[in-house]
Amino acid sequence: MKLYSSLLKSEIYQILYVQDVFSNYEDFLALVTKAFDPKVLFLTVIPVVAAFNTRLYSRLLLSVLLTEYFNTILKWILAEDRPFWWVRETSEFTTLNRPKLYQNELTCEPSPGNPSGHLMTSTTYLYVIFSVLEEAAVLRHGKPVVISLRVCYYFSLLLISISRMYFGCHFLHQCIFGILAGVLLTKVTMSLSFEKYLTKLTRRRRLAYCCLICLLLLGIYWGQKLFGVDPQWPVKMAFKWCDDPFFLDPNTTLVFSIVRLTGALFAFAIVGPVLKSAGLNWKRSVPLALTMMGAKWAAIYYTPRYYGVIVYYLYTFLVYLIFTYGYMRLVPAIATVVIDPRVQRNTRPKMN
Repeated sequence: MKLYSSLLKSEIYQILYVQDVFSNYEDFLALVTKAFDPKVLFLTVIPVVAAFNTRLYSRLLLSVLLTEYFNTILKWILAEDRPFWWVRETSEFTTLNRPKLYQNELTCEPSPGNPSGHLMTSTTYLYVIFSVLEEAAVLRHGKPVVISLRVCYYFSLLLISISRMYFGCHFLHQCIFGILAGVLLTKVTMSLSFEKYLTKLTRRRRLAYCCLICLLLLGIYWGQKLFGVDPQWPVKMAFKWCDDPFFLDPNTTLVFSIVRLTGALFAFAIVGPVLKSAGLNWKRSVPLALTMMGAKWAAIYYTPRYYGVIVYYLYTFLVYLIFTYGYMRLVPAIATVVIDPRVQRNTRPKMN
C-alpha cells in the first residue's frame, strides 16, 4: 500500500510538470479531450462511418460497445481515485506541502479513474479506423505510408494522454492501462471468428447475452453495496473536491454510461453483426446519416430531466436503441446501391 501511494505521489508531480510545460496550449488540449470524449465519439464518429460503410460501422460499433462495457467493469472493480481528489485526501502530503492541481470544467468527472475511458475508447476507435486505412495504404502506397499512419496513431494517443493528465483527470498509469486494455480488447472484438460466432447465434440468444451483461453489472453494483461500498462514491468525491460543483456532468457517471451502452447493444443484438454489405449511395446515405445525427443530438438535448430517474434513464435507453437500429437498418435500406443483374450480364467482357 505504501508503494502504491508513493507511485501516485510521484505521478502527481508528473501532472504538475505537464500542467507547467503545456500551460500555453490549454485551448488545444481542451479541444483534444473534448473531441475524444467517449460520448462525443459515439455521437459523431460512428454515425459518419455508418454513412459510408455498413460493414465497418458494425465492426466499429461492436468493438466500442464491448470496450466501454469492459472499461465500466474495470473502473468499478479497481475503484481507483482520480488525481484531483486523491491529492486532497491523501496523507502523503501535509498541509504545508500539499500541491494544488489546476482544475477547470473538464476536470471534474464523477467516476473512478482506472482505466482511462478516454484512452481505452479512443484506442478502439482509432485502431479500427487506422486498420482500414492501413489496408488501403498497403495496396496503393506501400510500407512508408503504413509507418506514417502508425506514427499518427500513437501520437494521437500521446496527445490524449497529455490532455487527460493536464486537466488532472488521470494518473499516467491509468492512461497507459487504458491504452493496453483498449488494444487487447479491440483485437478480440475485431477478429472475424468472433463476429462469425455472433452471427451464428439466434437473435434470442444475442439478446440473452445482453441481459447477462446487464445482470453482471447489476451484480457488481449491488455487490459493492453488500460489502459496504457505495458505488456512487466517485460522485461524492467529485462534489467534495471540485472547485465549482457546476463543473460536474451527470452524463459522465458510470450508471448513465451503462444505460446508453445498453440501449445501443440491444439494437446491435436485434440486427446482428454485418459480415457483408452492399455499397451505399453516398448522395443518399450521407444526408440521411447527418440528419439522424442531428435528430439524436436534439433528442439528447431535450432529455426529460425533471420527471424522475426512471423516466430519465428509460428515455436515454430508447434514444440510443432507436437511433442505433436506424443506422444499422434504415440507412442501408434507403441508400444501398441496387445493381440490376441484367446490367451485370451486359457488362461482362466477351470471350473470343
